[in-house]
Amino acid sequence: MSKKNHMSRRDMMAGMGALVASPRLISSQDITFKNYKIDLNDPVQNALAYTKLIGTTARSMVHIYYKGTIFGMTPEEGVKPMIGHTGVLKGVWKPWVDNSFYYTLYDVGYFMDLKTGLPSEEFTNPFTGEINRPVKIIGGPFDRVIKPEIRPFKVRGDELWLDEPAYLNFVNKLDPKIWKKASTAEKLSFLYVETYHGKISDLANPDLASAPMTITSTHNTSWYPFFLMGKRPGRHYWQSVGKKIDNLENDVPVELIEFIEKESPGYFESEKPWIKRKGTFQAYKDERVPIED
Repeated sequence: MSKKNHMSRRDMMAGMGALVASPRLISSQDITFKNYKIDLNDPVQNALAYTKLIGTTARSMVHIYYKGTIFGMTPEEGVKPMIGHTGVLKGVWKPWVDNSFYYTLYDVGYFMDLKTGLPSEEFTNPFTGEINRPVKIIGGPFDRVIKPEIRPFKVRGDELWLDEPAYLNFVNKLDPKIWKKASTAEKLSFLYVETYHGKISDLANPDLASAPMTITSTHNTSWYPFFLMGKRPGRHYWQSVGKKIDNLENDVPVELIEFIEKESPGYFESEKPWIKRKGTFQAYKDERVPIED
């Protein structure tokens, strides 16, 4: 990568990191640190704190690096690690109407070998013994408006956490009558729980548009298609940790940077790396053909 690209990315990125500990619910109306005050029980200030923690109050972009493991769970065989996953989330943020904020989320990455951390071209499924070939991780654009409301932040001293669960139930793009090994059911169910961590003093600081943040993610999902689990009873358990990117070259492994720049040129710099909605299930359907039992 050129020196010019290094400088432009450092100027572009925002965010740092911290560690997660056991929290307790906030108990006071106002919290003051370093002569700054924030009222998390006020809907407008709560939305402002959320936006600073997750993204930015400025019209700008925030990138989040993540890395973790996908486990499989079945009633008879228990839990087994299956493959790793890593990528970079992109949030494109802007102030919106009525003290709210608007952002668009993208995701690019790859399923990785658990030993080397490199993109996995193929791996042995520990449940079936078959060779599986992953597709790339791709997602977005997903749009969302952050409105003034009371979110249940938890605080201990200057440390702050927020758990954000989301449950999705939707029609499978892969008809199980056709995709007999890749499709587990006509409908899929995903439970996402994201835990964000930062500091009250950063959120209360009027000079910061974007606060340092770390994230812990746990996802409980239906089988992904490339594992070829069919209707075998069980589910995936995804675990990952991540952080807002402060410096691209320091915070993100070079292998991941090179992968993203090859697969999605301009991803780090562009506010619209692509237009049409993408997803890993759709990518599998576009790139593969049904496999018979």
